[in-house]
Amino acid sequence: MYLTRFPINRTRRATRQMLGSPYRVHAAVAGSFPSWSVPDQGNRALWRIDLDPGGPAWLYILSESEPSLVGLDEQIGFPDRPPAWQTRPYDGLLSRLAEGQLWSFRLVANPVRTVTHDRASATRDLSGKRVGHVTSRQQASWLIGADAYTDCPPVEIPPGLPSAQDTRAARNGFDVPLDDLGCAQVVVSDRRSLSLHKRDSDKPITLVTARFDGVLRITDVAKLRHALTHGIGHAKAFGCGLLTLASLPSDSR
Repeated sequence: MYLTRFPINRTRRATRQMLGSPYRVHAAVAGSFPSWSVPDQGNRALWRIDLDPGGPAWLYILSESEPSLVGLDEQIGFPDRPPAWQTRPYDGLLSRLAEGQLWSFRLVANPVRTVTHDRASATRDLSGKRVGHVTSRQQASWLIGADAYTDCPPVEIPPGLPSAQDTRAARNGFDVPLDDLGCAQVVVSDRRSLSLHKRDSDKPITLVTARFDGVLRITDVAKLRHALTHGIGHAKAFGCGLLTLASLPSDSR
């Protein structure tokens, strides 16, 4: 597999138009691979946009084969400069993972829960539907569980959140350690709620997303490798699910 980092030119009109539509980014990413090498539904490329206020913007792509980003560079990149994107093999990172290791991580995800019965309205049947978590605490607890907050300053934990043993983190081979104050080392930011319109439907799709930055500890190497290569959660076609790792400073291990 390959991980690609592509610099985005935020000043271009085409960039603003593309970034405003996950459909357009998805199509652009898919168009960066030859038609005969487009992966099937089970192995489609994962992608993520990293936007930092006042800083650089990057498109990350994880794929089975190397993408050709010349066309994307002409649309939202810096085509008057030498190509600046980087594509590197991913197997080296995957082979270095070991249980107990600490890594810095970033994940943009679609934190949702499945409604088991309709509390919202007697006139709408929401049973079995996926509903997005909207508060930062709900979103963090979707990833790491309500139990991670028991030693933090007292806060109200929303009912129905999973325990630390039944979270996305546990299912994907990692946990998030606590800091010296007893709080989980994760920050939730860039929380968004987007309305997406399908061509064949009049009803918009509401997509709730959040970015998670923090420290993880590997508990199951095989599960984490699967999470890194297949993504976490739903809405992967719309820029969610790609988990990336980076080394921690030596003094923080």
